[in-house]
Amino acid sequence: MSLLTLDIASCVRTTNKFSECNACVTACPVETIVITEQLPSFIPNDCVGCGGCLAACPSSAYALDDFNPINYIFSYLEVEAEDISCKRDAIPCLAALSVEEILSMSLLSSKKILFDKSHCAECDIAKVNLGIIEDRVEEVNFLLEAMSVDKTVRFESVEKLDNEQSEVDRREFLSKLSVKEAIHVKQKFDNSVEALDEELKEHFTSAKDIQKIRNKAVPDSRKLLKMAMKRAGVPENFHIIEGEDISFISQKILDEESCTNCQMCYRICPTGALSSDMNGSYIAFDAFSCIKCASCHDVCEPNSLTLKPTFNLKELFEPAKETLVKFNLKRCDECGMPFVYRGGEMMCTRCRIEEEEAHELWGLK
Repeated sequence: MSLLTLDIASCVRTTNKFSECNACVTACPVETIVITEQLPSFIPNDCVGCGGCLAACPSSAYALDDFNPINYIFSYLEVEAEDISCKRDAIPCLAALSVEEILSMSLLSSKKILFDKSHCAECDIAKVNLGIIEDRVEEVNFLLEAMSVDKTVRFESVEKLDNEQSEVDRREFLSKLSVKEAIHVKQKFDNSVEALDEELKEHFTSAKDIQKIRNKAVPDSRKLLKMAMKRAGVPENFHIIEGEDISFISQKILDEESCTNCQMCYRICPTGALSSDMNGSYIAFDAFSCIKCASCHDVCEPNSLTLKPTFNLKELFEPAKETLVKFNLKRCDECGMPFVYRGGEMMCTRCRIEEEEAHELWGLK
């Protein structure tokens, strides 16, 4: 039985109490994942181990003890079979692969990738997962066409193999898995026992988690995509698509007039896609590092930071850091700290508020 775990330090809800991310909740076909006390919780025994939450989570916070999508992709690239089947290969469900992982497979493989849907009709979780898989394949094919890549991912039924051939293919697939990833028998037993737990497994932030949060990094799936894009070949023209047509990355607009330079957007960003210098004199954005988790938008009180309605595919082929806004910084006469100066007194917002509160306390106008 698969054991589902959540790396709480990677969950965007851990660092941002305003986060509205619920991708794992909507992706779970058995509805065992719920939000309790701001963080995801689930009953291990109710989990069917489909891996849907792994692919849905923008920050790759979830993991299964018997399936790693990156290892699976490299294993697939080494075997001859073109079709991918949940009944034959080392994959729990086709919904366990995200859009960017499927896209990376397409760019890295010389094969015509085929997702076998012949088993979906008899699968209890297909009522949720089937639509998710179809949407992801459709998005990948749209992106491949927009990137001028002459490839297509198919999602159709494959004639079922006889048991003997099926077992041969499965052994070949499993033999490609790294020995380093083999799970010790005792550990596998312990995981199976833990997976039988019928109590709601809640999560809490530890000191170790806090330290890990400080180390901003992109998920492995984004690193894989970066490698795949280098092998894709740069097209003659870069197409601009609608922002809503790509689910895992974005470009942003920052309104300089309404932005207060509170620094929360780049402090909260889990991958470092948003950044600044020590004085906060600018806000820069690296689109390729963006995982479209919306955490920066959820924390922006004046709604100064918005999604650009379009996305330039050049950001996938030739990533570049963009300066969204530069601030005119002055030192506050009261506290000496740099602040965004827009005319008037040389006083930062915090000191101005404190002065107004003091005047109100003293009965002064």
